[in-house]
Amino acid sequence: MYSIYQATQNFFKRSQSSAFVIFFLCLNSTGVFAEWERVGEERASSLEYYLDMQSVKQTGPMSIYRQVKVLIQAPAFKSQSLESAISLNEYDCMNAKLRVLQTTGFTQPWGNGDKVALSTLSSQTNEWQALPETPFGQHTVDLLCPSGKDD
Repeated sequence: MYSIYQATQNFFKRSQSSAFVIFFLCLNSTGVFAEWERVGEERASSLEYYLDMQSVKQTGPMSIYRQVKVLIQAPAFKSQSLESAISLNEYDCMNAKLRVLQTTGFTQPWGNGDKVALSTLSSQTNEWQALPETPFGQHTVDLLCPSGKDD
């Protein structure tokens, strides 16, 4: 005979498995674990810039490079069928330079939705560049790289 106890146990087992499926589907989203910290905006182009400070890694010879995930959102992206882009940028702390290691576009804000290929940025990928006159220039280097100066 099927008891109320068995019915309750079966319900919770099904609920738990559904909860696990939902949890793992959420993990598939890029922005789920990121804690985006706004670092500025460009008013002329309506670009908003964010850093995921938890993603910062020291790399390179003598750990002079810093890698960080960058989120950019802008209404101008909608013409390319996307609403946000996440890139992995690397900063050279000693020479104050930047290079973009990879960039992925997304159809929804905050790095969510479907991925969109961004072919326009491929020529700049992996090449060291002078720091831009944006919040991802000197301001970001100051955040990521220790100055070595006593204040």
